[in-house]
Amino acid sequence: MNKQKKLPIGSIIGILGGGQLGKMLSQSASQLGFKTHIYDPDFNAPAKQVTNISSTFEYDDIKNLEDFANKVDVITYEFENIPLETINFCQKIKNVYPNSKSLEICQDRMTEKKFLNNIGVETATFETASTYEGIIKGIEKLGLPVLIKTSRFGYDGKGQKVIRQKEEIEKIASEFTNISVIIEKLIDFELEISIIICRDMNGKISTYDPAENIHQNGILVESKVPANINFTTSSDAIFIASKIIKNLEYTGVMGIEFFVTKTKKILVNEMAPRVHNSGHWTQSGCIINQFEQHIRAITGRSIGDGKRHSNVLMKNILGDQIFDIKDDGEHSMNIYGKEKAKYNRKMGHINIIE
Repeated sequence: MNKQKKLPIGSIIGILGGGQLGKMLSQSASQLGFKTHIYDPDFNAPAKQVTNISSTFEYDDIKNLEDFANKVDVITYEFENIPLETINFCQKIKNVYPNSKSLEICQDRMTEKKFLNNIGVETATFETASTYEGIIKGIEKLGLPVLIKTSRFGYDGKGQKVIRQKEEIEKIASEFTNISVIIEKLIDFELEISIIICRDMNGKISTYDPAENIHQNGILVESKVPANINFTTSSDAIFIASKIIKNLEYTGVMGIEFFVTKTKKILVNEMAPRVHNSGHWTQSGCIINQFEQHIRAITGRSIGDGKRHSNVLMKNILGDQIFDIKDDGEHSMNIYGKEKAKYNRKMGHINIIE
């Protein structure tokens, strides 16, 4: 497709995926005067509560995808497990941001790690495998402890296991037989941080302050700004994030997670070609939050500078915690509207000004 022009107020933004990120994108789009069309196979997807138009079809339903693409003015997506074929088809009809190259790289951990290393960005040392024997060889080469991850479709701690002891190798390796995996040397890190970064259509880049993240069982529990890092570490993370987004010729918001080692080295852990859970603090800490920033970028508008005006602690509301929220009116609350409170499922978040 041709380069996107600035879309007029009233234009329709098509969003593939109807989860909480799609919901908050839709709310920000409305704030800027745009309409949205949510496309998601789930009739009860949260984003469908706040959209002008919705479609309930599978992502490989070509006829209805074509109808969707023809009825919107630009297309984006809210999670990286949208089939690549869906994006490739849609971008034949309308501009899709972020581009399919970014999605393809981020969908596969092997491809992602190789891309990062090829542009001079450091990651954990890793091996790849697709057989039991290959996993064993990879572990022998790296040495324990290691982290095994499925190459595709893993998120929130799913599809990954840590091996610390020799006695665990056979059992855990057998669980990943005939699956493409990446085996990473487990990093003895001091803390985890993330950068939310945005690039517009003209190449202008804007970043938010690094957030310090705490995970439990692979699921983000809280993010806070400012992170407990020095100026050099912050600057290095922002430089790396900028390098990544430039190489991808990316348009929109991206989340990039880093490990900070005890020697203050920073290693990229994962990239997400979308708005990101660890950026929810921007809703209370910045004039222009990550969702509005993304909408501005993909519609050809000016993006903000990401300046933080407040210190914020963002806490995720997981599973049954939704029934025990202390609503004292002192903190900003965002409830996603999901039907069932499953174990460790993200049901909402709270932003606390500190």
